[in-house]
Amino acid sequence: MKFITAFITASIFVSTSLLPNMAIAAPSTPAINNGTIEVITVTYRAPMDYALYQYTTELLAYFRVQIQADIYTQARAGSLQMAQSIQRQMQADSSAWKATNTHNTWQDKTYSPQYF
Repeated sequence: MKFITAFITASIFVSTSLLPNMAIAAPSTPAINNGTIEVITVTYRAPMDYALYQYTTELLAYFRVQIQADIYTQARAGSLQMAQSIQRQMQADSSAWKATNTHNTWQDKTYSPQYF
């Protein structure tokens, strides 16, 4: 029984390892019709030019990270400020509901028959 499972496992491994060799890769038709080869131009720079390029690239990457952090900080501060404003407004509204209404008290005294 062990021999059969080992044989099946080995045959599966062998067949899967041979699958890439059996694949047929046909070139695309534009590549066949076009007889030109791609040309790559290499320009050699002085070490100072390369150092300046590398410094500029690193500086721009650092600047990009700073901008992202600044945007996050400003958004968080704006959200916190908005939440505090809403909280103050809700506290003011709730305290207005709890406080006695002085206008109604004055109206009660004015409309009572003893003040006419």
